[in-house]
Amino acid sequence: MKPPLTTVMHWVSQALFGHSMMAIRALDLGAATLAALGLVEIGRQLHRTPVFGIAAAIGFATLYYSYGYWEHAQTDGWAGFLLIPAVVLMLKAWACPNGRSRFLAMLGSGAILGVAFCFKYTIGGAGVLVFTPLAVNFLGKDEARFYFTDFLACFFGGAVALFVVMMTLATYGAWDDFIEIQRYVMSYVGYKGSDARSPLIGFQLPGMISVYLLVCVGVGLMLMVFDWIRNRRALVLVVAVLWIFSGWLSGAAQGKGFAYHFLPLVPAYAILIGFTVEYICHRTSGRAFSNAVAFSLLLGLYFPSQAATENMSGVRALRAANGDAVYVGNLVPFSDFDILETLEFAQTLKKHHGPDDTLFVWGFETMLYFLAETPPRYKFPYAWPFMVAHNDGRYDSDLLNRLKTVPPTHFVVQLQDATPWATGNPRSSEGQLQHFPELLAFLNENYSQIEEHSRFKLFQLKRDR
Repeated sequence: MKPPLTTVMHWVSQALFGHSMMAIRALDLGAATLAALGLVEIGRQLHRTPVFGIAAAIGFATLYYSYGYWEHAQTDGWAGFLLIPAVVLMLKAWACPNGRSRFLAMLGSGAILGVAFCFKYTIGGAGVLVFTPLAVNFLGKDEARFYFTDFLACFFGGAVALFVVMMTLATYGAWDDFIEIQRYVMSYVGYKGSDARSPLIGFQLPGMISVYLLVCVGVGLMLMVFDWIRNRRALVLVVAVLWIFSGWLSGAAQGKGFAYHFLPLVPAYAILIGFTVEYICHRTSGRAFSNAVAFSLLLGLYFPSQAATENMSGVRALRAANGDAVYVGNLVPFSDFDILETLEFAQTLKKHHGPDDTLFVWGFETMLYFLAETPPRYKFPYAWPFMVAHNDGRYDSDLLNRLKTVPPTHFVVQLQDATPWATGNPRSSEGQLQHFPELLAFLNENYSQIEEHSRFKLFQLKRDR
């Protein structure tokens, strides 16, 4: 269901950090660190003081790590991170006269936006940032100018990035399946839970849980407006507003109201935090006192935030002898997902599962393949295509033929995993199995149940097969 570069990101994490659940977290930490450093560079390109860049970077980290386990290492976050180098190159381009250097900078910016699009399609709205100079010249007296070649270069850069991704998929024979998946998942956008948040909530960054951060962000936007009214300099204001709009649109267009869908707002809000801290520090006298004020303001934002709470949990886990267990034990389960119970069942599965055995999971918990170190071999690694309300049975015979040709050693049926906001269907995977009689008959005829867990049932292929 995710765009193609999501898979690449996970593959890179395993290649760099080994076969571990924490590998993708480590890569995400590296990406977040580079994003924070990129905000410092944005401050430099905007000719702000070092306080602006440092405060923006710390504000970014505080915002991002106020989110929890589920919201990190998400495609929305990675797409949002990529807007930072894209904006850096745009700022470099706008500072250059119309010529080769400007064209190349805009070409690079477009290529990065194209890569971001391959992480999350809805981030495409960020392309509006290329028109920033038009708004800047209308509102103020900044020297930024818009040339049509800026748009052409940005568009061409994005097209090249998309072409490379498409050719890679075609080279490895994945293009047709990729297109089929994209067509099938289109109806997913229309599914939402009865308690789905309004898209307007996205501006509040649901999950951030700190009124101080929200106030600082709001004050930063008001101060930018005040600064524009006083000095008629609109560049930083226009960049921030267009960035906020495109970040919000990326989340709102998905129609779910999930907190992580609005992660592209985080870098834009970090810029507002940087502006607020810098503005207040400029109203103080003396460099030492100004730095002390900035330090106090940032501490005042950090300690009441959820990031401080999450970090303390991480510190306690690091200090514990069984750090992984302590960390995982602090994670709050969802109605359809409980990592503790998944890990517990994985241990049960490993007792029966040999290195040459195969596995099929009828459910959503693809983590079981990873934990059992057994890659999915039946084209459909999870039950979503068969669970959705718009399922017309087009894949039923394909799945059955694959299972009958080479029956998996173990067959897992998942319980309590109903996700009507993602399927339009209130049933769990176990419940949906009753509405797939051919698959149910295959299971009953060829398998014996050997384990039952609160969220899983484990079946083993009969010996006479």
